[in-house]
Amino acid sequence: MVRRPGGEISRQRAALALQATPSINYIYADEKGDIGYVYNGLFPNRRDGIDWTKIQPGDRSDLIWHGYLPFARVPQIWNPKSGWVFNSNNTPFEATDLPDRLKPSDFPVSMGLQTNMTNRAYRAEETFGQDHAMTDASFRAHKFDLAYSTRSRAAHIIAQILALDSSKDEDLKAAQNLLRQWDRKTDVKNRATALAVLTCLKILPFDDSTPVTSPVDAVHQTVAQLKSHFGRIDPEWGEVNRIRRGKLDLAIDGAPDIFRAVYGAPQPDGTLTAQGGDTFIMFVTWDKNGKLSSESVHQFGSATLDETSPHYADQTPLFVAMKTKPVLFTEDELKGQITADYRPGESHPN
Repeated sequence: MVRRPGGEISRQRAALALQATPSINYIYADEKGDIGYVYNGLFPNRRDGIDWTKIQPGDRSDLIWHGYLPFARVPQIWNPKSGWVFNSNNTPFEATDLPDRLKPSDFPVSMGLQTNMTNRAYRAEETFGQDHAMTDASFRAHKFDLAYSTRSRAAHIIAQILALDSSKDEDLKAAQNLLRQWDRKTDVKNRATALAVLTCLKILPFDDSTPVTSPVDAVHQTVAQLKSHFGRIDPEWGEVNRIRRGKLDLAIDGAPDIFRAVYGAPQPDGTLTAQGGDTFIMFVTWDKNGKLSSESVHQFGSATLDETSPHYADQTPLFVAMKTKPVLFTEDELKGQITADYRPGESHPN
């Protein structure tokens, strides 16, 4: 079912087995076509047969765990037959296609492995997972996917709102009419996204699992908010969703838990300012001869702290356009791109 790891993978697994950085999941790929996924972590070596989801008595020494499970017990997949693995903060039991998925029965319940799926995970299955003739262009298009899945929490919330009785509520009726037209996408020109996303955020924040308010209250709050700041309930999403850096103030596609992830901080004027989500992005490829090439983009620029630098926000327009720039490796590639040449310890040339 899974190929025996080759020499390079064996070295990578040996490095991961040190468990020196336990808080980050890993996706692995190399020029030979080997791929891997590790649901990384340090898992306590707990006694079986105990419901560890509950509070345990503090006067039983047999409940005290000692040490962690070895790396070999950590959920991981190497070279699945499907040819792909992914992680979008989702359960390790859906990280590739059948028949190579990990089985919950193979892992002790005491590990506390997550079982939930995010929208990005659903969309990974619906985009990358359904693309059986992947090209560079389609891979990039999938990465910048702007949609919510029909299986997402956002889609379920909107369905709840559409099911409400609006016969005596004109604001709710207007909101339902708009939400009924929403294609679940988050492009800057979309006129239903602001109402949908802002309402969903009031009901169930994307970084929390506890409902904050009821669907009907959330709709009324969002309708009032949009009317107050934009004079209508259907402003273009780009009017609301912004990325700001230095003197730049740009509309940006995307939303929470989208592959084009944008988490915005509410502003007094009713807009959102991107403060998390997509940041540094890099695409890495190898040709048939194993030659490496890559492209990248940063949401701001290489001078993240120096507001006077021309590189403080020079990549932001490229980032907003969902485009990348070449990563230059060699001196020949760097010719014509260098603005200063000096060694560490030497003064920077003017």
